[in-house]
Amino acid sequence: MPFRRLRWACLLLWCALAFGAHAAEVFTPVVLQEAWFQGVGDTHETAVQLPDTWGARKRPTTGSARYRLVFDLPSVPAGGLAARFTRISSTRQVTLNGHLIGNESFAGNEHGMADLLALSAPMLRVGRNELVLDMRYRNRGGLSDGSIALPAVQREAHEHALVLDRELPRALNMGMTALSLFLLLVWARRRSETTIGMFGLLAFLGSLRNYAYFAEFSLLPPPVTDWLFFSVQVWTIALFAGFARSLQVPRSQRPWVDTLLLVAGLGVPLAAVAAGPLGWMPWIRIVVYPLLVVGGFVSSWLLWQVARVRRDAIHVVLAIAFSCVILAGLHDHVFQQGLLPVTHSFWVPLVMPFAFGVYSVMTMSRLVTAVGEAERLNVELEQRVTQRTRALQNANATKSRFLASASHDLRQPVAAIGLMVSLLREQISARPLQAMIDRVDEAVASMETMLRGLLDLSRLESGTVRARPARVALQPLFDAIALHEAETAGRKGIRLVFRATPLAAQTDPVLLDQVLRNLVSNAVRYTERGGVLVTARARGAGDVLVQVWDTGIGIAPEDQSAVFEEFVQVGNAARQRTRGLGLGLSIVRRSAAVMGHPLGLRSVPGRGSCFSLRLPRGAAERRAAVRAVPHDPATRPLDGLRVLLVEDDDAVREGLAARLAAWGAVVQAFDGVPALRAALPPVGAPQRGDFTDLVITDQRLPGGSGLVVIELVRQRCGATRAMVVTGDTSPGDLTLLEASGVPVLHKPFRTEALLAAVLQATQSSPLGEIA
Repeated sequence: MPFRRLRWACLLLWCALAFGAHAAEVFTPVVLQEAWFQGVGDTHETAVQLPDTWGARKRPTTGSARYRLVFDLPSVPAGGLAARFTRISSTRQVTLNGHLIGNESFAGNEHGMADLLALSAPMLRVGRNELVLDMRYRNRGGLSDGSIALPAVQREAHEHALVLDRELPRALNMGMTALSLFLLLVWARRRSETTIGMFGLLAFLGSLRNYAYFAEFSLLPPPVTDWLFFSVQVWTIALFAGFARSLQVPRSQRPWVDTLLLVAGLGVPLAAVAAGPLGWMPWIRIVVYPLLVVGGFVSSWLLWQVARVRRDAIHVVLAIAFSCVILAGLHDHVFQQGLLPVTHSFWVPLVMPFAFGVYSVMTMSRLVTAVGEAERLNVELEQRVTQRTRALQNANATKSRFLASASHDLRQPVAAIGLMVSLLREQISARPLQAMIDRVDEAVASMETMLRGLLDLSRLESGTVRARPARVALQPLFDAIALHEAETAGRKGIRLVFRATPLAAQTDPVLLDQVLRNLVSNAVRYTERGGVLVTARARGAGDVLVQVWDTGIGIAPEDQSAVFEEFVQVGNAARQRTRGLGLGLSIVRRSAAVMGHPLGLRSVPGRGSCFSLRLPRGAAERRAAVRAVPHDPATRPLDGLRVLLVEDDDAVREGLAARLAAWGAVVQAFDGVPALRAALPPVGAPQRGDFTDLVITDQRLPGGSGLVVIELVRQRCGATRAMVVTGDTSPGDLTLLEASGVPVLHKPFRTEALLAAVLQATQSSPLGEIA
């Protein structure tokens, strides 16, 4: 039963809807195509056909007028009706059968628009009805044909017309505004892109002007609005012409054209400001607008010339797009003058976004392509940089290995010569022979200095050097360097002055010694007249500034960064041996970087140089200077010391053995690990602690290494004291030796350094297991 009732209710509802739809369909719309027209000053009405355009009837396109429309209705719908016009003034008064139904007035916006007029049922009557429209226009006066129908039908048609007539142009021009702002942003970041900047500004002004066409009211007084529209038209054509000229290849050499465009873009709007209060604006428009149309066509012609030269799609599309805009502008100018039917609309707000948008999209496509290409090239460049970096790293590693191997092979004979010379000096007393031996010793010392530089550089490159800050009194360091360099300075006849100082620094003593020795040695080496001055001054509350001044050849500004590179020597094109290898300043720079101390250089070519090193100040502690006591050759400082010597180079082994024996040591010498292993107690035998007091071994040996030798002796004889005497400078071996903690003496060396290292090793604790 309930289901049957529901079925009957649905059937009744369907019938009601069908009847309503049928009732709606039976009302036939009334078309309004005739009206009675009476303008201001007319004595009687005139019958006109709709649409009516004032300009087409040779009437003024501005002013006020009345339209009286008469229509018959067979019946009056209960919901009333609506009249729709595609062009009716926004400022109007409407009466229906003598009743006022609308009084629209937007100050300064008296233009044609699409609109609906609501006709209420009480005001309508069956039979004859009269609709009176009193309207006022600023331009393009007239009235379109109209229709009267049910409100729902009219609203649907009106909304559809608004989408095409108003909302679509608004949306397109808003999009063009955003796009133009993007182009202006690109131009702001890259001022060299003049073409993009002018196009962006042109699109920005054009889109704002187009959007203003559809504003329902104006916030500005009508004269100001008129001037702004006029000025934007002038600026648009001026920018258009400038944009077309910026694309010419080659750029046209007519500066007077640019001057003319600038004068027109600024001067004409200023002239309009003066003409407005006098009422001359209509006359200025009559003169200027045709000139703007001509300027637009000339600019389009220039773009076609550019497209013919460039022969690419983007410039052809650009020429077509701007030509369409100019043609649309010509149409709008004629329409603005009221010479076209009022049912027409402006074309530029529709054509310009499409035309400019196509070109902008193509430009952005090229931009995206260019960015993609740049990214691809960047990736390729990074790959090449990686490959080159790897190649440079391999070359640098090869260079380091070569230097290490070459310096090792050179150090062996130099070390042997040094040992032999020291022995020979002790055994020969004749003065002529002593002088000759001194010369040989000087040559050996020069070679030792060069090889020591290679060693220092290899150690710094290996990364094994770490700064170990401690308090360093500067005066003892000055005394030691002065003692070392005084003989060289005396031979050259220059003064070497170390200014006395009580200051101390908090830094690595070994690295600071290395830096100052190289700086002073370099200053003495390159100074022929005058002298070298070394000073230390307090700077501020916590720094010490150490400076090395010389009156040498000086360094040109363009060479001051290069002198810190390896093997670079200024003023030594002949590569004189007495001036070293060009490693000193490179070692100075690397050592200062390890310590973290700023290194400075000031120099004047021909007058000298000043190298400075800023150090943190150490604690104010005074200690007596410890001076080295020279060794008396007649004494035997190693008397009875049992030394186990392992060295594969025959000359060095014999020299070391003879030197140690001359100092009183008992030496057992072996040429490698196999010979040593055969002489040591066998495996499993009781350890012999009396086999040796000190192990002196080379690092690079046949069948093993120096660390292998020390471990072998420790296993067979127990904990023992040891030291490594090596000429190896390879970063790997230096790192290994640094980690082992075994004392190291690098070849070549002076006999005094050898004795000091041996004595220090004998006073150290015996070595246990070496990792």
